Amino acid sequence: MSENLKKIIDLEEELANFLEKQIDANDKKCENIILNISKLLEKINNEELIYILLNMEYIHRVINVSAYFKKYKINKKKIKEENSYKETFKKLGFFVERIRECSICEEEYMYICNKCDVDNVANYLLTNMSNEDIMTLSHESDDWNYKLFLFENLKK
Repeated sequence: MSENLKKIIDLEEELANFLEKQIDANDKKCENIILNISKLLEKINNEELIYILLNMEYIHRVINVSAYFKKYKINKKKIKEENSYKETFKKLGFFVERIRECSICEEEYMYICNKCDVDNVANYLLTNMSNEDIMTLSHESDDWNYKLFLFENLKK
């Protein structure tokens, strides 16, 4: 857990006190708490944002946490050297599932996926993945829609 996330957790407790006492969010002290949380949200990573969406209640009432997600980053050079396209694709899939878990609706899920640019990252990985790896991924799933999606990426 980063220092910034710890600070956000502390600030959420302060924010909770204001909101539970039904103090207006436009109160100067409350505004400062919200401003500090916003600044810290810019500095944390996507996994920590998911943690906030899953575990914190009061921040969501005053801040759109989804807007702070960043593009999903991969090290293309390292992936190419290690030929770890399949493993990276699995990690991306796990990340997308975590987004689904923390999203309150389909629109928020799609918005976060779009902010993180997961479609382009997945496309890059699948484009560079071998047919054998794609077939292995397809055999690991029972979901026919997912299998068809993978089969579309087989090279001729």
